[in-house]
Amino acid sequence: MERITALLLVFFMGIGIHATSLPIVVETWLADYTDNEEQAETIYQVLMDKLAHPINLNTVNRETLEQFAFLSELQIENLLEYRHDRDFFATPYELSLIEGFDENTLSLLMPFVVALPLEEKQAFSFRTCFKNASQQINTRFDYTFQQKLANVNPLYLGKPWAGYINYQLNHNQFSISATMEKDALEPFTLPYNAGFDFYGGHIAWKNIGIVKDIVIGDYTPQFGQGLVMGNGGSFGNWANLSSMIKRQDKISGKKKGSETYFLRGAALSLQSKHWTFTALGSIKYTDLAAGLHRTLNELEKKKSGYNWLVGGNIMARYTHFKIGTTAMYDSFTQTAFMGLDYRTYFKNFQFSGEIAVNHQGKIATLQNIQVQLHSSLLYAIQARYYSKNYNNALGYNSIESSYKNGEAGVFMGLEWQITPTFKLNTCADVYQSLSQAYRISKPAIHYKTFASITLTPKQNQQVLAKWQWYLSERNAATSNDGILPTHPYTKNRVLVTYQGNFNNGMILKLGSEIHFFQYHTDELRIGNLMYQDIGWKNNTLNLIARLAFFDIPNYDNKITVYENDVLYAFSNTAYYGKGIRTYLNIGYKPYKGWGIFLKIAHTWYWNQNSIGTGNEAINGPSQTFFHCLVQYKW
Repeated sequence: MERITALLLVFFMGIGIHATSLPIVVETWLADYTDNEEQAETIYQVLMDKLAHPINLNTVNRETLEQFAFLSELQIENLLEYRHDRDFFATPYELSLIEGFDENTLSLLMPFVVALPLEEKQAFSFRTCFKNASQQINTRFDYTFQQKLANVNPLYLGKPWAGYINYQLNHNQFSISATMEKDALEPFTLPYNAGFDFYGGHIAWKNIGIVKDIVIGDYTPQFGQGLVMGNGGSFGNWANLSSMIKRQDKISGKKKGSETYFLRGAALSLQSKHWTFTALGSIKYTDLAAGLHRTLNELEKKKSGYNWLVGGNIMARYTHFKIGTTAMYDSFTQTAFMGLDYRTYFKNFQFSGEIAVNHQGKIATLQNIQVQLHSSLLYAIQARYYSKNYNNALGYNSIESSYKNGEAGVFMGLEWQITPTFKLNTCADVYQSLSQAYRISKPAIHYKTFASITLTPKQNQQVLAKWQWYLSERNAATSNDGILPTHPYTKNRVLVTYQGNFNNGMILKLGSEIHFFQYHTDELRIGNLMYQDIGWKNNTLNLIARLAFFDIPNYDNKITVYENDVLYAFSNTAYYGKGIRTYLNIGYKPYKGWGIFLKIAHTWYWNQNSIGTGNEAINGPSQTFFHCLVQYKW
């Protein structure tokens, strides 16, 4: 009877598995990552992969559920208990019957789950693997129509287009990926490059006997809280308190993304009932040009030498307790790191953390406590400390400093699901930079507060209001005695959005964002942005367009907003100046397996006759770019 009630309930509420498309959901999740595009793109790629390969509620285990950062330990516990009591899920809609699964959680989780009958487990074989695997080829082309100064600069060796080709084979126990990529103005021909500038890929197996994971090629590691090894694939403190605690301990084959933040070699994880042993090694060229190789100077930095790395992890995992140790040696920095991490869940309390040290005795530590005061009320506190010389490029740092070291702070937050459709999130962060930081030449204390209200009347509609306040200090522009004094400044950010996906296929979003900035005794500076998205979709065609007006006269008021883009592409746009921006996204699937995805965007500036600086500058008040991705799946 309960299951029939659930089906009727979600029918009349307008809930549907496909009611919320990933771009709309990701827009909410990534709203607090506009200043960390590398991390946001990692999250985006993970979610796109999960959307393409949804999990089966009747077979999923705790470890897989923990990969969804928006799920709390209490929600995971309740889901597994519900399945144990009823043996199986007849439909994903039954999630609405589980305690703690409010409207917001359902809207986030529904696109990633299915309820399929149990199948007899078969031994792995390449014959069945290739037969049952899904495969796809994606080709992408990017082009900016206006000519940049770099386009006519003879030092830049390539053409002003960018693109890639990516092949993927995905099976529940096996995967292959290969990527070829070129950035704008990188040469495509000899003697500089033999075609694309970057080639990468991997072959991976998982869950074959005692082998949990094995990856050959390009991969990213994540262990503990990420102080020794972490790929940054976390939702972070501001987006969701449940995501403060990193719960992924694994190696993942790299499918696409950054040309620099990954390992290239081999990794192996072996598992018994409670223990997992992982060993990994990597050797690749040291790239001092951060993946951009457009000039002879940048091409020389592409292969500045070899960087090799070795490491491993030993982990013991039980139902409510996990402890592990991770070690690594990096030849590029000639630094060794070792860390000890733990995570435990007892009734309504969750404790986790990691302490790491390098061979010089420099320490980094991250400690978390979460208390489920009520099924609808979550309190969290996090303490962090990074020594001034704890420098680990491979580690994920829960840190504000642009130098990724030399910081100590305390973060506190409260999430309250007041009603099934109304949620309050409030946080505060106080931290001290222990040495110089961006635009400040001395240690300083910084304050940040955040509050948001989320109203979800239905799974496919949401109203979001956010406020963020930031107090810090920075160097003055000039000095009479040669020593730059520091003065305080404040930032306020106010954001209100409405977004909805309707049953007739219509997509609507309205947004308004205002930034207030004041430095010392200077006048208050205000920047504002207003935008509207409207779209429509069915099984064949997906259209979405944006019209945005912005008036941001000062760079300190810069507003960065997530934008919809072509499939598998993550896009953040920084608004600065005064003008209009518009774009149109088109997704068209004319035949089975085929998809064509286009984006054309144009920005007009009302108060300037050039865009950008240096070799990126464009003469004229407007900029137009074009993205095209063609996909074939079989």
